[in-house]
Amino acid sequence: MGFVSGPGLAWVVGLSLLPFFLQFLGLGLGGALGQGLCGSALGLSEAEAVRYGLVSEYYFYGQLFLVLLALKVTHALALVVLRFMYPDSEPPFAPQVWRLGVGLSLALLGLFLLTRTLPLPFATPLGLAWLAPAPLDPLSVLMVLPEPFLLGLYARFRP
Repeated sequence: MGFVSGPGLAWVVGLSLLPFFLQFLGLGLGGALGQGLCGSALGLSEAEAVRYGLVSEYYFYGQLFLVLLALKVTHALALVVLRFMYPDSEPPFAPQVWRLGVGLSLALLGLFLLTRTLPLPFATPLGLAWLAPAPLDPLSVLMVLPEPFLLGLYARFRP
């Protein structure tokens, strides 16, 4: 049994989807838990944010995390589809699918650590600006907490 057809597939898919669903807690419980990784990027387009002066570094960090969460959800759903397409064997491209999953998890974990600890550069119309580190809220920590376990599953079920 390998990565796509192995017994750990349900855990890999579940842990990949968990941060996406936890982000919705930030919409309802933002006052108690914080806004999560995507924070102020939800429910507001970039044009509206610029027009009303609501653009902050946290908005841009939120956009980055929104893209990463969307890619992780797409990857998890692709794993489920591959399980149905190849019920008894591994697909010939299983190592590439595995690498993509590991890369997405490492990117989410790395971007979380970078945005919470370091001021990052960002291009503005006036030139390069240094963005302040994002605040560390409980929901963000909950959203990133499954990533080390997910990376462990990726290592265990490597094709």
